[in-house]
Amino acid sequence: MLTVVVLVALRLALGCHFFYEGVWKITHSDEFTAKPFLTQAKGPLAGIFYAMVPDIDARERLQVETDAEGNKSINSDGIAARWNNVRQEFVDHYRPADASKEAATAYKQVESKAEQTYERFRGQLKDYLAENVDAIDAHFRSLDEFENSDEYAQSAPFQKRRHWDRMMELRREADEWIKDIEGQEEAFTNTLYALLDDEQKKQGPLPTSWNPFRWDRMEQINFAVTYGLTAIGLCLLLGLCTSLAALGGAAFMCFVVMTQPAWPTIYPPDPAVVGHALIINKDFIEMLALLTIATTSAGRWGGLDFFLYRWIVDPVLARFKCKEQ
Repeated sequence: MLTVVVLVALRLALGCHFFYEGVWKITHSDEFTAKPFLTQAKGPLAGIFYAMVPDIDARERLQVETDAEGNKSINSDGIAARWNNVRQEFVDHYRPADASKEAATAYKQVESKAEQTYERFRGQLKDYLAENVDAIDAHFRSLDEFENSDEYAQSAPFQKRRHWDRMMELRREADEWIKDIEGQEEAFTNTLYALLDDEQKKQGPLPTSWNPFRWDRMEQINFAVTYGLTAIGLCLLLGLCTSLAALGGAAFMCFVVMTQPAWPTIYPPDPAVVGHALIINKDFIEMLALLTIATTSAGRWGGLDFFLYRWIVDPVLARFKCKEQ
């Protein structure tokens, strides 16, 4: 009986941990992103997690081109195309449903001003990139030199530290330009909404697309992590499909362990405040705890799996046994 009580308590504790993590990410969806977690991956498998982040080094968004005369420029067609799609979705959303002359006139004004706003912000983007083209070109030349170096293959701790610090420094440089561009995009969107009159604003903001195929890879990962953790935690708390939920949680914790392996020779080391570990750290122990729950009947002890097995699983298994006999 004591074993049963402890296993149920372990199931509830794990469920509470996962569920709260998921709920926090839902309520703070404007803050949460898995990007820092992936870009801070370390160890021999770090490259796999870096590849999950779209355009991690900003090469696609800040592509430097050189013309026949040797003049350098940054191709902003991709960013401009995205902004134009925002403009088009904006004017389509606020297209009046009625055919009144007043509504049509107001819409035509918004449509014309939206086009002017787009052209103005597109020009500002080109000016910004032109001002920074030399610095961006120098940045990517430094990045090429860094990626072609074999310093990380050396075993000296100071070389690994220098390699990591340089990689983070290069990413921070690119992030500054990307943040500026994202700030311009946000200003562009806000300027579009400022064009609306009170009657048009009653239609509400432009709805967010719930089509995962229209999201970028980072948005898809954020969604999967947020609602995956929430579902796993809720199932563990309710004792519903416990083994499947625990296996899902263990897989997630395995993912965490692989991004931050606890091995002394891997840089950067874990902060001293979290203690010291050799492979077996807190994340690894939580993974084993979830595997333990997956291999027991903890969901049927004080959980909805009791009814699931009694009404569905056990009758189905009994029917198969009868057929075999």
